[in-house]
Amino acid sequence: MSEQRIWSPAWLELAGFPEWMNTKVRQGAWSVFKKLVETDCEVNYRPAPFELPVSELARRTGLKVEVVERILAGLKRKRLISCFVPDHPDENLLCQITTPLPLPGSREVVLGRLPHALQRDELRYLDQVTPAEGSEALIREVVDGYLSNVSQKMNSMILDELRLLAVRFPRERIRRAFARARYAGVDSLTGVTREMVREESRGQKTDKH
Repeated sequence: MSEQRIWSPAWLELAGFPEWMNTKVRQGAWSVFKKLVETDCEVNYRPAPFELPVSELARRTGLKVEVVERILAGLKRKRLISCFVPDHPDENLLCQITTPLPLPGSREVVLGRLPHALQRDELRYLDQVTPAEGSEALIREVVDGYLSNVSQKMNSMILDELRLLAVRFPRERIRRAFARARYAGVDSLTGVTREMVREESRGQKTDKH
């Protein structure tokens, strides 16, 4: 059968995430999160950063762009995702699903809701992916580069976005982006990330031609 299939881990629904997200974030949060998960599963063997236009996410969930953007902000505040939301909805969202995910209850309670067979499996987004060797050193380097070249402002959301950059982009590209930011007087991580995502998107379009 050649029909395209879309999949996401069944344990997320069985664990109670749909009701929990729609209550704790806002209505529609589960639809948006599930589409993010499906996109990650489609393009990444293991959880990793991915991109898609915000307008496409809105179209595939049947929600307005403004609603999707508010939901993304809520998912980010709940530490369910790390993401960068672009200024224009037709530009790419850069996102990564948090691993391990914060759970709607204790691990024991959540696992108890799953069929016995699933309890024995390594579950995507629940079991921590082992960091690649040297990744913590790379993250420290990226954090230092941001503090030295962009801004001294730091909080948990900025740190999450810096980790996202460290995983998604080559070290040299991040260094160049920070150097350009310092030269141009850019003093926010949002501006740096925006240009890196746009640069990546332009490169992907060029490769297709």
